[in-house]
Amino acid sequence: MTISGREKRRQTRIKRELRVEVKTGTQTMQIYSVDLSEGGIKVGGAMLKLTPGEQVELAIEKDSEKFTFNGQVARDDGIHHITRIGRDGNAYFVRILDERFSEFVKAILM
Repeated sequence: MTISGREKRRQTRIKRELRVEVKTGTQTMQIYSVDLSEGGIKVGGAMLKLTPGEQVELAIEKDSEKFTFNGQVARDDGIHHITRIGRDGNAYFVRILDERFSEFVKAILM
């Protein structure tokens, strides 16, 4: 099925593999971003298991600084290749509604 008329995506998606620390309850894991947009971030890791609807805290490392955002796992995106670790990993999209995240993404574009 193809999309006719207007483009489905309204926000630019940026392909970036940034180091991300994800905290779910008492567990903390080091993973990587696959891509990000103003609405959220797709993250992936070899042993990553998240549940759609689950609340998570993300700490993103950029230029030796850590930026922390709260989000909700919106969907399981299946398997994606993560270049920084040289293998496939499980990927999930995390929706982030914090306005600071939108500004963080805009800063990466510049």
